[in-house]
Amino acid sequence: MQVLPVRRLPVFALPCLGLALLLPGSSFAAEPPGQVEPGVEQEPAVYGGAAAKPCGWPTAVYVSFGSWVCSGTLVHPDVVITAAHCPDSTSGRNATISFGEGQGGGARNVTGTCYSNPSYNGNVGPTDYAYCKLNQPVTDVPIIPPAWGCDVSALAPGREVVIVGFGNSDNGGSGSKREVTTTINGINTEAWIGGDGKDACQGDSGGPVYIKLKSEFGGDDSWRAFGITSGGGTCGQGGTFALMHVAIPWIEEHSGIDITPCHDSEGEWAPTPECGAIPLDPANGMGGWASGCSDGPISGFSSLCGDAFGSGEDPDPPTVSIASPATGTVFMVGAGETQAEVAISVNADDGAGFGVADVRLKINGQEFPGNKDSSAPYDWNLVFGPGGYIIEAVATDFVGNESSPDLVAVGVDQEAPPLPTDDGGGDDGNGEGDSGDDDGGADAGIDTGLGDSGFGTTYEGTVGCSCSSQSNDAGGEQGRALGALALLGLLGLRRRRR
Repeated sequence: MQVLPVRRLPVFALPCLGLALLLPGSSFAAEPPGQVEPGVEQEPAVYGGAAAKPCGWPTAVYVSFGSWVCSGTLVHPDVVITAAHCPDSTSGRNATISFGEGQGGGARNVTGTCYSNPSYNGNVGPTDYAYCKLNQPVTDVPIIPPAWGCDVSALAPGREVVIVGFGNSDNGGSGSKREVTTTINGINTEAWIGGDGKDACQGDSGGPVYIKLKSEFGGDDSWRAFGITSGGGTCGQGGTFALMHVAIPWIEEHSGIDITPCHDSEGEWAPTPECGAIPLDPANGMGGWASGCSDGPISGFSSLCGDAFGSGEDPDPPTVSIASPATGTVFMVGAGETQAEVAISVNADDGAGFGVADVRLKINGQEFPGNKDSSAPYDWNLVFGPGGYIIEAVATDFVGNESSPDLVAVGVDQEAPPLPTDDGGGDDGNGEGDSGDDDGGADAGIDTGLGDSGFGTTYEGTVGCSCSSQSNDAGGEQGRALGALALLGLLGLRRRRR
């Protein structure tokens, strides 16, 4: 693809973080690191850096369009940002988005449809942005949000940034995730970044540039994604990058999805529950792709440019109710089977409060891996062996208020047990509750030596065994063993596909 020389454009920045930056209409101090000459291929890879660590920069993704590939950035569970020249289609082009660090990502795949900015003019720079709407949300990757509103004022010449992508390296390799730390040379409605052997290169197109909002210039040490690799000259000499904050208005309007958790559509401070828990050390990945990359150290609710979410009062706990199954439901194990599938659906609401942070399930008083859901709809698909089960749901809001539990009783190949009553032998469910570690209640008919369920009622005829869990979240399969959970009497459990 042929490109034209980089143009000089007015600088745009939003003031915040205590910075006096370039204003609209002014010129930038640093010159772009070399003109992009006509005839240079617009296929920029991370050059002069190092291989990313396992689960490092997990929102940097590999985007395949079949016969060609790019990089991209997960900025929302449903949205990946990439370059316009990657899908090269305003009507939508199918793509496979891969997560991981190995050749072509490799750890897990999701699919989506990618749309190029209709104003893209075929050149590197300001209009070279696109987004992909995923067919299934990715909910187990810690999101680094895009810079928007007051965040944008952190983008200044000389600031240290990190380029990440799956393209060529200076040792000739390509297709695996690499990172390189460099600096912003100049910025207006596009950015010039890198040089001195540190750059993007072939295959990095559409990939991210990240910046840390350092406390030394008024930040909270959390990270933002801001750059979209667009093009450049010889690898190592620096390149031209489109900017996410330029792309956001069109992406949100076209997709119908709010991808800016701390600001409204005009860039004004309007924090949501997602304006917090932002990774502080995304380069040093934690967890693994089989079970989901974990957050590692994270920020609290952000107050960079105003009051943090939840800074007011919310004295009332949320409410929770188990919509299905109903108490007394009996599930039958099919012929030739040893387990019955039980679909559980829960409703939760925080009224005029700050919102429901999560809903947790307990089975016979015990929590289990995958029992917490942080976004509606709150649904689980579990697999139970023959026996009697008490299903308990508890909701927590964003200031830590916890609901009273809702309980239902079901049976598998037998009648459902009675719901527990407060006879002094167990917890009444208010407040934080009892995890069942004391010896005052019953064990749902399972003699494990691990303590009781805390309900104070004995249930007959359950089975013990080991359990396994398999996550079908859109990021892929977990399928990791959970060990012996005999107290639950579950032969297996499966989380839903979200």
